[in-house]
Amino acid sequence: MPSSGGTTNMLTIVSDDSLWNGEVGDATRTIFAAPVYGLPQEEPIFSLKQMKPKAFHDFVKKSRTFVELKKGAPKGIKFIKDIYASPQLGILVSGENNEELISVLKENTRLMIDKVKGVEVAHKVEEMAKNQLDTDEISDVFGIDLAVLFSYRIAKKTKDFVWFRKDIKNGDMNLMIYEVPYGTIKKDSLAINNIVKLRDSIGKTHIPGESKGSYMITEKAFSPYLGTTIIDGKSVLETRGVWDVKNDYMAGPFINYIIDDKKNNRQLILEGFTYAPQIAKRDYMFELESMIRSIEIK
Repeated sequence: MPSSGGTTNMLTIVSDDSLWNGEVGDATRTIFAAPVYGLPQEEPIFSLKQMKPKAFHDFVKKSRTFVELKKGAPKGIKFIKDIYASPQLGILVSGENNEELISVLKENTRLMIDKVKGVEVAHKVEEMAKNQLDTDEISDVFGIDLAVLFSYRIAKKTKDFVWFRKDIKNGDMNLMIYEVPYGTIKKDSLAINNIVKLRDSIGKTHIPGESKGSYMITEKAFSPYLGTTIIDGKSVLETRGVWDVKNDYMAGPFINYIIDDKKNNRQLILEGFTYAPQIAKRDYMFELESMIRSIEIK
């Protein structure tokens, strides 16, 4: 089985032009090219590349992820793995007419996005493992294994806090790790307010701005997204939003994960944030998310 290929977060759509240029194509773009929540500028979840079925052959079939739209077939959806290359995920969407195709797409929106994203994250983690920083220090502090790229450095480390930083063009990428007692952040109506208070206090203590008396806080004008996910088999609160700097003019996106670790009587918090003014940030944040999702708690 040949190795799959493709740019990060690039999704191939196999479809006749008549479908792609009509209402079925509109529904497909609405789902897979929807804006990523929490970014200051609008960027799609996936970059889409459409190909006619007769052009989907040879090296193109090695795309890491693809969605095939087929009209004139029984209504349904099928997920196939490693059919032309490995690792690979194919999603076959079929329907007798446009209405059935659109119905299948809408009914399976979350499932399709999660599966494609899962393949992309797994690929990114595998790539990072080849060029990984020695993280014995955080393993000793937090009892975890984490895939951190060699290009990151430790910017700050205390007995209960670690901040990794990576320089990029016109900015930087950041990953911080800390913990609080189990139950500090509850999954209730006050969760988002308490998360904001907690991350603002961490920012004031550990993440200073460039001017005197400035520090990182949560942007008040941008309501953060709050959801749940599973990482390392554990329940996780996921928050996405925008940070800025109190008493200064800096801002950017952040993604925050609060992991319920009952075994160690704690909530482990990992957050990635980026400063990259006037530059697309989707793939920067995806790199940070992939590092976080690589965690294994001992």
